[in-house]
Amino acid sequence: MPVREAVRTCCLSRNWRFAWSSIPELVYDERSNSILEDTNGANLVENSVHMVEFVDKFLARHDGSIHKFVISDLEPCSEALNQWMEVLSRKGIEEMRITPHPLCRNKWKVPSTFCNLQSLREVEFEKCMIELPQVLKGFKLLKSLKLEWVTINEGNLTKLISGCPVLENLSLFGLMHDMNITINAPRLKELHMICWDFNHVSLRTPALVRACLSLSTNILTPCKSNMTDMFDRLPNLESLCLNGRLTRYLTYAYGAKLSGRFNHLEKLYLEINFACKKEAAVARQFFQHAPNLEELTVKEAFVAYATEPANWEQNIVFRHLKFLKIHYFENHKSVLMFVKFLLENAPVLEKIQFEHEVKDIEFNKILVQLKRASSKVEIVNAGIITPRG
Repeated sequence: MPVREAVRTCCLSRNWRFAWSSIPELVYDERSNSILEDTNGANLVENSVHMVEFVDKFLARHDGSIHKFVISDLEPCSEALNQWMEVLSRKGIEEMRITPHPLCRNKWKVPSTFCNLQSLREVEFEKCMIELPQVLKGFKLLKSLKLEWVTINEGNLTKLISGCPVLENLSLFGLMHDMNITINAPRLKELHMICWDFNHVSLRTPALVRACLSLSTNILTPCKSNMTDMFDRLPNLESLCLNGRLTRYLTYAYGAKLSGRFNHLEKLYLEINFACKKEAAVARQFFQHAPNLEELTVKEAFVAYATEPANWEQNIVFRHLKFLKIHYFENHKSVLMFVKFLLENAPVLEKIQFEHEVKDIEFNKILVQLKRASSKVEIVNAGIITPRG
């Protein structure tokens, strides 16, 4: 039940009078404030005032450990957080999530006492500013870190991540423009990163097995990129997702060639302009360097630049590919050429699934007549199964 209701159980029985004071979780959000019915944020300030009053009293009277601390859908108070984190540092806190209400415009500042929370294992901060001391103890037990719309400079971001030696899951959403991103995390297994723009990315993550990378800036002109070098240092990837403008960004990489191999890569997601010769070349490199690929998902990227017809060469054999999923697209001719390429070079393919129904009669007519290397492949167009004809 909500933490406020848990405290109110003290009125039900003498035996329950102090039971709430030892509960190991403090989760406070809009639902915890029974006096407020508005969920649209009109009473956000009043909500937040009541939250501060309640949490102050709760922590003052709490007896025991607090493993989980969550403030969400409200407006965090930086001054109060500083005091609370000082108390939580003595409570063995393991999980902390502070995610303000979507209507909050101002960013809250992470207090210096945050660095004293040495027992943390999971942290999620949203819409905040982070400044670290020159000497950082680090977080020796932290395994999961998520930062969303956070203001932090390059040096502090590098220091924070490298100060988490057992970090396994990292999510970075909405980072600042023109950053040099360095991620030094030898035990990192999963990475999610969505950026508006960046200058250079350095991943020292030899254990990484799942990565989802997105670039939101619309890349129209050539720019410097070290992305191919970065991928060559990720030999243990099992799942890779490249969306946004990242495939286009890779076309500008120095040399634009991958030298390493992804022998463990089984799942690949690409957003691509099917009609672009350069982007097709990037996709083919991933296909050539991932011999054990089993699942492939593609989506047509937003096209805002001149294109050249893609040339899907026929010299790549997908020996393990079983499943192809195609999301929304508009260029029917280019997609047909891509599907033809896959059908002719995937001998164990079992299913091609179109996530959005394609009603073009001519498209479907050509689709079912394409030659297939696999005798058991079926094509699913919005629930309509088309077996080999």
